[in-house]
Amino acid sequence: MSRALLLSSLLCLTVGCAGASTGLRAEGEKVRMGQRSAEPMVVTNRYITGPSSSISLRNDGLRGRFRNQPVELQWNYQNVTGVFGAQPTRLELSEGDDVRASGTFGGAPVDLLMKGDVLVARVGLCAYYLNRVEGGFSGKRDCSGPLEEGFSVDFPESLQARPVGEMASLLTLALVSYTDTYSPAVSIARFSAPREVLRQVPDTYCRKYQ
Repeated sequence: MSRALLLSSLLCLTVGCAGASTGLRAEGEKVRMGQRSAEPMVVTNRYITGPSSSISLRNDGLRGRFRNQPVELQWNYQNVTGVFGAQPTRLELSEGDDVRASGTFGGAPVDLLMKGDVLVARVGLCAYYLNRVEGGFSGKRDCSGPLEEGFSVDFPESLQARPVGEMASLLTLALVSYTDTYSPAVSIARFSAPREVLRQVPDTYCRKYQ
């Protein structure tokens, strides 16, 4: 092996090791996330970008600005912690027959339940009952006002397949991105159903939409 080729190989190995030690990943394919009429975002393995968002992704967290609000989150298979805006975030995670995340995001209550092709969620003032469609989810949203039908959000299966902490963080951002009534000061008394509902079987919660 020539000296030049050997030096080139050593340089590539060194860069690769440095990337692994800092948690960087290959960029990967670009996919859409969020609602295109509000804050359409593009996601790879390394970043999230949108009209007013610029976030870097690592193996165990993200950092940047989301809709011009600072965001810094860390995750593992049990929880997501950090800050969104000036408010704390803590989501407890569970993964088995279904995937659940429950807690606060930027100071506002959040509940997510994914079972099969169904997503039942609440973020801030808004409750969601959505079904998997090509490229994301579609269904209904209730923000303590008129029920919104035909509601959709980009969140492809490739994002749903990411580790549970990362997936829950991205999904919450996707919902927050167009929840205009999102407020960290929201009173739980204004929700249309108690928090415990999302801890039950999805069909129990979904009767209100039938």
